[in-house]
Amino acid sequence: MFGEQTKLAILANAIRAIANEMGAILVRSAFSTIVREARDCSTAILDAHGNVVSQAEMIPIHNGGLSEAFRASVAQLDISGIGPNSAILLNDPYAGGQHLNDFIIFQPVFADEVLIGWVGNTAHHLDVGGGGAGINIDATELLQEGIVIPPLLIDVERDLMGGAIDRLIFANVRTPEVGRGDFYAQLAANRTGIERLQQLAERHGYDLVVRAMAETLDYTERRMRAAIATIPNGTWTGEAWIDADVRGDIPLKVVATVTVADGAMVLDFTGTAPEVHSMFNSSKSSSIAAAISAVRCLLADKDIPANDACNRLIDIRLPEGTIVNPMPGRPVRARIAVSYRVLDAIHEALGKAIPDRVPAQGFNSTTGLYLVQERPNGGTRIYADVLGGGYGGAPGYDGAHALAGVLSSSRNTPIESIEQIHPHIRMLRYGLVPNSGGAGEWRGGLGFTRAIQVLEDNVVLSYYSEHFLYPARGRMGGADGALASLKVIRGKDVIDLPTTAVMTLQKGDIVQLTVGGGAGWGDPAKRPVELVERDLEQGLITAEFATRHYPQAFKPALVA
Repeated sequence: MFGEQTKLAILANAIRAIANEMGAILVRSAFSTIVREARDCSTAILDAHGNVVSQAEMIPIHNGGLSEAFRASVAQLDISGIGPNSAILLNDPYAGGQHLNDFIIFQPVFADEVLIGWVGNTAHHLDVGGGGAGINIDATELLQEGIVIPPLLIDVERDLMGGAIDRLIFANVRTPEVGRGDFYAQLAANRTGIERLQQLAERHGYDLVVRAMAETLDYTERRMRAAIATIPNGTWTGEAWIDADVRGDIPLKVVATVTVADGAMVLDFTGTAPEVHSMFNSSKSSSIAAAISAVRCLLADKDIPANDACNRLIDIRLPEGTIVNPMPGRPVRARIAVSYRVLDAIHEALGKAIPDRVPAQGFNSTTGLYLVQERPNGGTRIYADVLGGGYGGAPGYDGAHALAGVLSSSRNTPIESIEQIHPHIRMLRYGLVPNSGGAGEWRGGLGFTRAIQVLEDNVVLSYYSEHFLYPARGRMGGADGALASLKVIRGKDVIDLPTTAVMTLQKGDIVQLTVGGGAGWGDPAKRPVELVERDLEQGLITAEFATRHYPQAFKPALVA
């Protein structure tokens, strides 16, 4: 009825649907709000060689590094004797992992006793032990950030479900019930993927399924080459900075030199700042995933499948001993901050080659916010959230408001879900911040503010954030976005905190986080008057802001 190519295309779409179903199972089965609500997790299908063939539309920085984790794992393990009950488990950032909170699980898929592929996923775990619940901002080595799991080849029935590996891991976790719930949600997602792939193989034959995986990768490579070929040949350099190291005041620079030649690309990060002793290092797999995502953002073809063939034509060079590829043992808890600067530096470089495709900078940071309370009975309450900001404007559209950045794509956790399971805190305010998006022909998206009141004593705040000192930068004449801040309001006193800190709070304290907006794109004087008026009507900007940035739209009625 169908030709072979049509069958292969149908199977490719079926494989993608399986990855998406795995993602739905993981989210719906998880215990923690950070997975169940924020969806800080990812799922994927890999071929028998460990190449990601298809991934759910979830967290780009997770999926983009899964094949790195697989390759690093098989380099250390003997997988020649694997069977249906085998699994590979790891979180080691120096073995293809991201940071210690991200547990990665791969499981093989057999059809007629033939290995046809793997399923895999990542989920961010609420607590992984280490030097303190929440974020140990003073960690100077990886071991202080939590339990390190090198690639382990395990037997699911023997080692998990109360077995040795299960007991070892969760003896090192402060919230074992939540951790186990998320861990077994990961296994449930993989089990679904295994069953669906086996059903495909039974229906169509495993040879055709394997060929569909290979054809999916080759098809992606062809489209990727054609998309890169629309960028002029040449070499350009871009730079980006994070605010500073922990308790420092000197910005840390990421440098990207991009060379495009006939449908292929080299990304060279020579000149990037040396590794630091703090958590502001990006693990290699995170940097690679960020670089690939940065390029894909700018390609004219927006429907290229997201898989490992996207990497075939991009040579990524990450000098060892830098903040984008630190030496083993360095802490990496806040690796996302540097990963976003990888994206920004690439965009800055390519903005010189294809200016009409490159947006202004977004807030492009993740704020990791923890409010932890040790209970008298020995239990621990941990409120954790991952928060974004405004997106940058771009030719033809304004930036989006108050969203996780493109590398994360986590969802905003509903206040009801937070308060339901965290009785030690209460949300007082949560809303957009007017004027926080940079002005431009196309304005930046707004940041938001969130005020959290502490209802009990013995609560510790720990966090990391970005853009407290240096804003998201405008492009093509657009204005910068607003800065972020974090304050603790204690009675009549307002305590301003730096980009990252730890502080013991008192009952009644209010933690007020404000994240910045995205920057504007293009000359603000070119913004149509009707769009300025719309922003005023919607409360996105004030009359004073309009008068200052959009003189073409100034009318006495606007400020009356």
